[in-house]
Amino acid sequence: MKRSTFVLILGLGFLVQPVLGLTGTSEVQAAVRKNVSEYAGQRCNTPPRGSGIVVGRYSGTTDNPIISFGGDNVPVFAVRCFTSMQECQGWLYTMRSKYLDGNSVLINCQRR
Repeated sequence: MKRSTFVLILGLGFLVQPVLGLTGTSEVQAAVRKNVSEYAGQRCNTPPRGSGIVVGRYSGTTDNPIISFGGDNVPVFAVRCFTSMQECQGWLYTMRSKYLDGNSVLINCQRR
């Protein structure tokens, strides 16, 4: 009984494997771009609703020894406009990798 159950599960695994391979490609396409620069996009004010522009906002902190002499964290705040949501999410990934998220966290991408 145990052996037949094992063989059945193993056989089902071989049948399901090609289907899992097809569903994995959509995850690759939805992955965040990790090669987006900190300076990507354009500086902008918040555009009006319905413009289709993607606005990325980030607030965090960094330990800059020149400004704070190594004692305190210095606030970092950036607002950038992008043409695509993927580029904005990649920019947020870069910002979160480079800086520390602050107490009053403002991290999002929003299509206006």
